[in-house]
Amino acid sequence: MRRLALASICTSAAAALAWAGNEPPSPAYVASRELELVAARKPQVYLVLSPELRALDVRARGVTLDRIPLAGLELLSQQPVLGRSLPSSPSVPAVWMIKEGPGDTDREIIAPTELRPMPAEDEEEEEVAPAPTPAGPTPTPTPIPEPPVSYRVQLENGWDLWITDRLPRQGFLRLVGTALRDGWNRWRGRGLDLPPAVTLVMAPEDARRVHHLFRTGTAILVTTGTP
Repeated sequence: MRRLALASICTSAAAALAWAGNEPPSPAYVASRELELVAARKPQVYLVLSPELRALDVRARGVTLDRIPLAGLELLSQQPVLGRSLPSSPSVPAVWMIKEGPGDTDREIIAPTELRPMPAEDEEEEEVAPAPTPAGPTPTPTPIPEPPVSYRVQLENGWDLWITDRLPRQGFLRLVGTALRDGWNRWRGRGLDLPPAVTLVMAPEDARRVHHLFRTGTAILVTTGTP
């Protein structure tokens, strides 16, 4: 019922624009807005991939918190000579849910070095003398590893999402060589069924900055069309 009401509102808006002398929004654009309306009702942060704008937005409640420009966006699908047939492209607009992401390992719990009872309302907190410095050399803290610039995100729709700072080489001779090696390995029973992938190219600092956002359960809204 809610979906029918939303569709009637969008249809009424399109009719109003047409009456005003403007062209109505495309059906793909209207469908993208409907999907984002559902995502914006939830408190979780979600991502919006806009191929037309070449951008990846970080949003919450419909508000854009950050925008990452994309230097490239390409579909990669390894089609074997014999055997399975892979889809050439995923359907859009759509919501891609992350099945497993590199950001799952970014969650850290920092434990306190000392536990003390909370004072009552009528009591003042007692000052605690600092612990004596242990003898010997001071231990060196373990450095936090820097996020990579290239990583893989597994999606629930069977596709992969690759974040990288450069596109892989796709020359004709390289593609032929890859197909021949894949056919030979399959004949020997060692072939690998690699899922099709969407590759997003961005600056190295941007790839590291959004690494923690690609976590299990995060929604990626892929839009299409223009108003």
